[in-house]
Amino acid sequence: MSNKITLNNISKVVWKNLIVILVITIIGGLAGGFYAEHKKHTSYVADRSLMISHGYNDSTANEQVQADLSLTKTYKGMLDSIDVANAARKTLPKKLQKKYSASEIQSMIRVKTVDQSLVLDVSVRADRAKDATKIVNAVVDAAQTELPKMSPSVGTVSTFAKAKTSDATSQTSPSAKKYALLGAAVGLLVGMVLAFSITTWKNLI
Repeated sequence: MSNKITLNNISKVVWKNLIVILVITIIGGLAGGFYAEHKKHTSYVADRSLMISHGYNDSTANEQVQADLSLTKTYKGMLDSIDVANAARKTLPKKLQKKYSASEIQSMIRVKTVDQSLVLDVSVRADRAKDATKIVNAVVDAAQTELPKMSPSVGTVSTFAKAKTSDATSQTSPSAKKYALLGAAVGLLVGMVLAFSITTWKNLI
């Protein structure tokens, strides 16, 4: 005898599927959040700026400024170099010299050009605010002496005020909220597929 399809039967199937989907979505969200909490890591970023310019004559000041502006990307590349990182490392306390190699310091450096400006922002990310601050100050100070050596055409390198540990910003990743949402989305998809598969399998049997 064939099973009769009634409104009551359909309602039961729908509710069972919704429960399966909801449970797996919650499990996915919890799993994503737990993973993010387990992998959570806090790092600190310290920033310091410098400016590279030439002496300007009144008659050709605009052309000279434009020439310097066009070179900011070149200066950015020079700041990212191993030469600057190596010079900066030599001025760090012995404890930090042992902790970080020149190549590691180079990988920690980020340089951003400021639009329509001769200013370059240098930032360093480290596990401790104090480390990030000392390294970014060392990098900018090293740039002031190393850049003219690397290219005689580099103008005057003027450094801004030294970074302070208290000004370092913290960044925590990964985001537990984002991973929980991602886990819930995956759980929702898996729940829908599983619920559909179970319903289909029962009907076939």
